[in-house]
Amino acid sequence: MASLNKLIISTYENLKGVDFSTPESLVDKNRSPYCLNLMPDASGNPVKRPGWKMAYKYSEKINGLWRCTVNGQKYTICHCADKIYHVEKNNLMIRGVADSRSCGFYAFDGEKDLFYILTSSEYLCFDGKSVTKVSDNAYVPLISIAKSPEGGGESYESINFLTSRRRENFIGTDTALVYQLGADEIEEVIKIEVLQADASRKTLEADVDYTVDNALGRITFVSAHPAVITGQDNIFVTYSKPVEGYREKIEGCTVCTMYGLGGENRVFMSGNPLCPQKDFWSDVYNPFYFPDLNYSVIGSGQTAIMGYLKLGDQLGIVKEGNGQDISLYLRSASLDDEGKAVFTVQGGISGTGAISKNCFALINDEPLYLSSTGVMGVVNNTITSQRVVVNRSGQIDARLLAEENLSDATGCVWKDFYIIAVNGNCYVLDSRQMVTPKDGDRNSGYEAYFWNNVPATCFEVDRDTLWFGTADGRICFFKDEVLGSECYSDDGQPIHAVWKTPVEDEGRIDRFKTLQRKGCLVTLRPFAASSCSVYMSVDGGAKKHVQSKTLDITPMFSNVDFERLTFNNNANPQEIYFYTKMKRYKRIQLIFENNVAGEGFGIQKITKLYKLENYSKNRR
Repeated sequence: MASLNKLIISTYENLKGVDFSTPESLVDKNRSPYCLNLMPDASGNPVKRPGWKMAYKYSEKINGLWRCTVNGQKYTICHCADKIYHVEKNNLMIRGVADSRSCGFYAFDGEKDLFYILTSSEYLCFDGKSVTKVSDNAYVPLISIAKSPEGGGESYESINFLTSRRRENFIGTDTALVYQLGADEIEEVIKIEVLQADASRKTLEADVDYTVDNALGRITFVSAHPAVITGQDNIFVTYSKPVEGYREKIEGCTVCTMYGLGGENRVFMSGNPLCPQKDFWSDVYNPFYFPDLNYSVIGSGQTAIMGYLKLGDQLGIVKEGNGQDISLYLRSASLDDEGKAVFTVQGGISGTGAISKNCFALINDEPLYLSSTGVMGVVNNTITSQRVVVNRSGQIDARLLAEENLSDATGCVWKDFYIIAVNGNCYVLDSRQMVTPKDGDRNSGYEAYFWNNVPATCFEVDRDTLWFGTADGRICFFKDEVLGSECYSDDGQPIHAVWKTPVEDEGRIDRFKTLQRKGCLVTLRPFAASSCSVYMSVDGGAKKHVQSKTLDITPMFSNVDFERLTFNNNANPQEIYFYTKMKRYKRIQLIFENNVAGEGFGIQKITKLYKLENYSKNRR
């Protein structure tokens, strides 16, 4: 135990992230009860985050933003209010779509990769030139073959949710003139073709070569059309038979992913509020074909499907939580006895469901999503080998979960970070740094950081560049650190960076302390341009300014700001000494800030020298 009047050194080093969930006096010394706009550098120490810059400006909310490559060419596409633009050319490609949060995905159609967009009311496709409704070019299924004039035949393909059109093939006879379709109350016969002796097809003319009774679904030919080859289809009918609500089931979806047997070869969709517990999937390598038998009912209709997670060779289906039902279901793919792909679903894990559809991500092979109790990760239990859901955001939950409208939060993975943006704030988890569980806590989360002034409504990551859209129509990107001082501003405005130490009593609340005038300092990371203001707060009082200093490094043969010229080209860490004596305090908090545009800022170590004084007492 330290004796009175003995000088004691206290250090804060191996600095990590923020801890909003612990009282300020109980936060670990290497974390901060409040750090703002900082992130870990390569060694884990907190440095100012890069700033962002506006690249494009529209006048309305950005609902979706994508940097996509189609046919070998890169495009930037944005969903702005009820319109979709090719951003680089400022080309309006389609208007009148839903003004709501959207999602996009790549899918291979058997020949090429195209980009697809779900707006909550439309299912769209971008081919590099234009945006069209998928239903306009939907695959027309061949629902039956080898039909006799009276009907029957062999079922072949299922009806497509996306189109009212369908096809049927008949084997004609020498005498039959009347042919019965597989449906009545049809809308129209679109086309009838007849096989010729030379294997070509002849298109017949309505009301000349045939007539149609739409109510009965019956075609009457003027002349017979016998089979060219015995037992082979020779009459090919395309007609339309709308099914109410079919197309809307797909076009109303709001979440999607790629999954399949032997690869990501099918599109899975869900999130339609008209059928919240159902999800649908496309035919293999065919995003234009959603067979009407390809759907599953996932749990209760009281909770909606919120999103999908990749779990090895399984697909996780995450629902809303209601405290009672299973929140995570597992889908597996296999072949049936006929060699067809089948997808089976089993209940997985009861627990906390998702609260936002836009925060599903995969980082370092760990699936993450946002729930009403924090960011949840799905991991394998090392003892039982069963998947379990664990909290990964314990350090920031107290503040994150107090945000309004968490269902509107948007998330992404950028480099090694999982970022959630809501209400202009960002909550950042560093997947490289795990928090050691405390006694009684079986979950280990990620080190966390907090940013403000990032008004993101949606994110897009293009290689190492993080883009975002805003509610007022801006499209912005985070700048690269190689820009040096130009990196450290938000569209020209300062980034306010703050690091606070815990409220520290040094384990001796029973004694007053006296901070020494000499021996107290902060070690800062060097930047070409930097400064730091030091404050302190004692015993809950207002913060008091202690010291401010500019810490520029002037590189040789570079552009020099002569108003800040220091002749300092030492690239080693820099120190600021406090030179302030503080007498008779019980608890102290040190605060370090930088709020200057164009300046970097980073803290590596804090050193404090103090003496223990007499027994403390209540102050009046």
